[in-house]
Amino acid sequence: MATFLDRSGIVAELSGIERLLQSLPQEDALGRMNLDSRRQELREQLEHLGDDRNTLASTALFFGGKPVIGSRGIQADFASKVLDDYRDSVINMWASTERDIALRGPVPDQDSARLHVTELLHGSVGFLIEEIDLKAQPLFASPLKQAADAIDRLIISVAKQSDEDFEKELERLHPRVFRAVERLIKNLHQAEATVRVVDESRDESLTTEDVDKAYVRLEATSIDEDQFTEDGLLIGLLPYGERFEFQRTGGQLITGKVAPSLSEMYLRKLLEEQAINKWWRATIARREIRRFGRSTETFFLLDLKELEQPAS
Repeated sequence: MATFLDRSGIVAELSGIERLLQSLPQEDALGRMNLDSRRQELREQLEHLGDDRNTLASTALFFGGKPVIGSRGIQADFASKVLDDYRDSVINMWASTERDIALRGPVPDQDSARLHVTELLHGSVGFLIEEIDLKAQPLFASPLKQAADAIDRLIISVAKQSDEDFEKELERLHPRVFRAVERLIKNLHQAEATVRVVDESRDESLTTEDVDKAYVRLEATSIDEDQFTEDGLLIGLLPYGERFEFQRTGGQLITGKVAPSLSEMYLRKLLEEQAINKWWRATIARREIRRFGRSTETFFLLDLKELEQPAS
């Protein structure tokens, strides 16, 4: 079993022991001695585990509610749906941060971003979902691990964050990621299920009330995106802030964010070559977010091709 799950279990038991010690009467010397002994054992186990960080994707999902029978089983159709939804969410997050992806159709190069169910977890019904690299453990977090961590955080935050933070989150989400997470939450809601998400950075749960809140939020939201190509002047470019300003031939100014496909190295090169105030053919994505009758637009710079002279 993954070390992070062992660590999570030990930390949870330690917290329980600390609470028991605080509530235990002072005169119960034997009970206090037994708890102190167990606390020391757990601390030694935690120290033995060390702080080795896994650099490959690894998440445990535990389910509860109507689709689950104690720790004995889970409805097969429900498990199949939510595991597919989770996988789709991670793959789309990976693809949207590593490259530009179409709004529909298969994600390119999926073979390099496979997830595997490596273990059935007991105590509750759950699955350990991992990335397997047969070559070697990478030195730094893999792109798929970064995507899985982002999805784990998103699943929890979509139910628990404030409305203001939720709207900021939407601005960063690719529509495909939004739809995949929406399907996951919808299937949890319809099945009256709960989920606990455990990885190296978190151990958090969504109750049925949390799932209901997330479902209502997502159902009231839609994200659409289209692309256009425009000739104009590049007015501003900030590699660190990942912002751009582009003036269309008609004079309209477009401001927005730089897509992940344009690396910081490429943006720095543009600045060194004095790309500002030159004519470019820009490919720009327009993302529209609608919530409760309100609509907001965000623009993303996808590509730039220098023009020798202004378009007529």
